[in-house]
Amino acid sequence: MPCGALAPHREIPSGVRRIHRTWRTLTLCLLAVSWACRSEPPPGYIRLDGLAPMLADAPGSHALLVVFWASWCPPCREETPQLLSLAESPPEGLRVVVFSHDADLKAVESFFEGPPPSELRLRLDVGEKVAREYGVEQLPTSILVVEGQLVARFPGPRDWDSRAMRRLLERLTRERAIRATGSAD
Repeated sequence: MPCGALAPHREIPSGVRRIHRTWRTLTLCLLAVSWACRSEPPPGYIRLDGLAPMLADAPGSHALLVVFWASWCPPCREETPQLLSLAESPPEGLRVVVFSHDADLKAVESFFEGPPPSELRLRLDVGEKVAREYGVEQLPTSILVVEGQLVARFPGPRDWDSRAMRRLLERLTRERAIRATGSAD
């Protein structure tokens, strides 16, 4: 056949077309099911171990998510809606405490267009004293403390209200409690 010439058209038998169509449909269905069943990978974090620095006026709780944040920090501002959602409806036994690196409360109130939401238990970290005690070098950074023990560090912004993050916080909180009591009950 000369270069550029078209091959003669051959009719594909209807049985072959039907099998091809069935396999194509089955393949698409399997791809859709496998995509829908995929689970999100757990969010990244750094394991910690040891006693947590004491927090003055810490809320009575089994677990604390200590967040270091500032209203002038773009990644902090980005994660604020999810953080607020987590603080409003946290996993059982978890409370959120936010330490702001802002110079004064007026900047924080300007960001929130009023007083900061009470669920955040926001405090100014004057002189960044608490951040130094927790070894914080970047904003935002969050640290999970369970029963007075350091458990995990979450550097950078997070989607705190995602299902994967909530599951991770529940697992880390429960895991630490089991180690502290020495039982699986």
